[in-house]
Amino acid sequence: MKELRERLLGRVGALEKRILEVSRFVHRHPEEGFKERACSRFLVSKLAAAGFKVVRPLKKLPTAFVAAKGRGGPRLGFIAEYDSLPEIGHGCGHNLIAASGFGAALALAPFVDELGGSVTLFGTPAEENGSAKVDMVRAGLFDGVDAVVMIHPEGHWSVNTAGLALDALEFEFRGRSSHASGTPFEGINALDAMVLFFNGIGALRQQLRGDARVHGIITKGGLAPNVIPDHTEARFYVRSSGRARLDEVTRKVRACARAAALATGCSLGVREFERPVDEIVNNPGLASLFEEHLRSLGVRELAGADEVPGSSDFGTVSRLVPSLYVYAATAPKGSDLHTREFARLSLTPLAHRSLMTAVRALALTGLDLLAQPKLLRSAARQLRRRR
Repeated sequence: MKELRERLLGRVGALEKRILEVSRFVHRHPEEGFKERACSRFLVSKLAAAGFKVVRPLKKLPTAFVAAKGRGGPRLGFIAEYDSLPEIGHGCGHNLIAASGFGAALALAPFVDELGGSVTLFGTPAEENGSAKVDMVRAGLFDGVDAVVMIHPEGHWSVNTAGLALDALEFEFRGRSSHASGTPFEGINALDAMVLFFNGIGALRQQLRGDARVHGIITKGGLAPNVIPDHTEARFYVRSSGRARLDEVTRKVRACARAAALATGCSLGVREFERPVDEIVNNPGLASLFEEHLRSLGVRELAGADEVPGSSDFGTVSRLVPSLYVYAATAPKGSDLHTREFARLSLTPLAHRSLMTAVRALALTGLDLLAQPKLLRSAARQLRRRR
């Protein structure tokens, strides 16, 4: 294994220019979810030139792709995300996620012929606003994959990450408009219903477990102060640490909306505006393996568990396939994601040094899994026990 690892690390070094080219291209071409046409084309062209078989498997996700090298098992997966945030650009560092998955896949490509198995890079659009990985899971694109590993930019290194299950719900109240001064008694106030709904959520929070989060905005609140609003809308994210707990919280949130509609005489409509995602289930065996490689690469400080994690559609993948979601210290400690400052930090020398460390750790982990299939069997058993 020592000789294989040395060869692999040499290959990663030889690929550095191409890996950083991906990071810079994606960063300089910010595209919001489902619109990542330039970045998707760029990645597909680079992968095809490297000998990967690339397909675009879903018509409804034209910027998604699956790029594979080798055949048979073990089958390893890496993730490329490349969507940006509105106005902010890459304030979540997805340029680094795209480059890390690309680099790990290319680094391992020559070894699949030697060791057997295959490596697949999943191009997954719209993580920020569409949870496209859920569609890809439902379409069976992750079926038969033995392990999936990805990194996410942060201000620290950690293999002990978490992600909350999430429901994305839009609530719509409809009433009847009237003149707010002349004939208010003729109206049915949809804004009153919305205000009552928000107040109900505020009261509900006292009764929720510490892992639950409910937060929303009013997207339509009326048109003029002298008109009783007949139509209001709001969007909410509802989160909790597991799908069972989340279903309970979502049921209570829906009850608050029904109560507000009943109290005001409005009708209520509820729909999902994004795909629901599950909590992230990190595989302990994969985490131990990845941590071992990080430490061998000189990473000394790894953070503990997240106290207040966010959510990712990677959670839905992790419920199906042994998975690992790693934080990479691409920015100074304490840096806030989803800011213009983090977008700037995602193209610094520090970001690219940590990116290359992440690529090395991803590739070394993949090499171990290819060479020692018993590690994958153990990871599969661990996932079955945690379901």
